[in-house]
Amino acid sequence: MVRRFLLVYPDLATMVGDQRLLAREPRFEAVQGAVLAAPAGGWRFRLEVVKELSGSPPDDGELLAGLADDRPMAQPSTLPYLAYLDRLAALEQALRANGQWWRPHPWLTTFVGDAAVEPMVAGELARLGPGGLGPLGQVALSPILRASVGSPLLRLPADRLCYAFNLIRLPPTDDPAGARRLVAANRAAYDRVRGAGGTLYPVSAFPMSPAGWRDHFGAAFGPLSEAKDEHDPARVLTPRYEVF
Repeated sequence: MVRRFLLVYPDLATMVGDQRLLAREPRFEAVQGAVLAAPAGGWRFRLEVVKELSGSPPDDGELLAGLADDRPMAQPSTLPYLAYLDRLAALEQALRANGQWWRPHPWLTTFVGDAAVEPMVAGELARLGPGGLGPLGQVALSPILRASVGSPLLRLPADRLCYAFNLIRLPPTDDPAGARRLVAANRAAYDRVRGAGGTLYPVSAFPMSPAGWRDHFGAAFGPLSEAKDEHDPARVLTPRYEVF
């Protein structure tokens, strides 16, 4: 089972402050942040925090002590662990039911260092506007301790604490011109993230040139290229990424 809390915040700085606190005090197995369009305009800030449990339930007051969320707005729940893992299934079913699943998914997935996260995210929210995500889209902003990542080719900022900063765009139509506009916006946003010391998670909707990939992988590009030559000499894997 898991004990899950959805915590609401008045602004970006307060939410990020609690993310920093929870990175120092590992009370939860998962901490995921989201910025969602508010119905009346502007943005809503929310953390999802999860504690795994078996046997007696945890003390909610202890788990949430010292956090700066709007506590009357908190939504606690207890659910089976597998149901928690499958929590996005309802959204997928809704998107399939209304046909939106088959439309373009021009997402941008990046990593931003702790030193740059607040001005970077605030600037992108100001440029974006709620309409830039679509009616079901959101901005994901989740903390990651750099030392916990062992994947050798994942590029992360140099900060001890980093954030996955993702623009999850779900356009309301399949208009090609609209999709191209969002892809171009992703490219511009990535350039700003990179200028602030951030990095790319390589599943994102915008083009990259071989020179751009070399810059992205840095010193790891040579060993990666050698592995490609050895294990995929016919170049059949990851077509159209244009890494090499």
